[in-house]
Amino acid sequence: MSHNRRIAVYLRRPVADGTERRQTSVLGRADTLRQQRLVDEVVVTYWNRLSTGVDPRETSEIEAMEQWATDSGCSLVPAFDRHDRHSAFTGEDSVVTLPVACVAYWEDDDLLGVYPHAGPCGHCTVADGLDRIEAALLSGEPLTLAKG
Repeated sequence: MSHNRRIAVYLRRPVADGTERRQTSVLGRADTLRQQRLVDEVVVTYWNRLSTGVDPRETSEIEAMEQWATDSGCSLVPAFDRHDRHSAFTGEDSVVTLPVACVAYWEDDDLLGVYPHAGPCGHCTVADGLDRIEAALLSGEPLTLAKG
């Protein structure tokens, strides 16, 4: 059975030049996996520093990532920092500080990995995640949390 394999790349804007170069590197690595036909699609989303819950698609994707972390025994903190805030103008709300770069790997409708995260094997960076995704796809083995 063939799966639809997708890498979602999330990049924060605006960022400093050095950070933008690192983001470009992440995009290049993800696109290389697409060019090698290891993944079917690379989807790029640009986001702001804070997610305030206004964009339903963004909120849904962040909630899916948080659920993946919970189900996998991992944490997205400190890359994703959810906290409550109070404003005299808007009242109480919850916001999420978003990382400058994030990669999520999907097969069909199943989210199989989010990078960066902290898990049973320690911290896993975006670069670690792209390495794991590539190794799993080349070997035909499932994507795992274990360092390899």
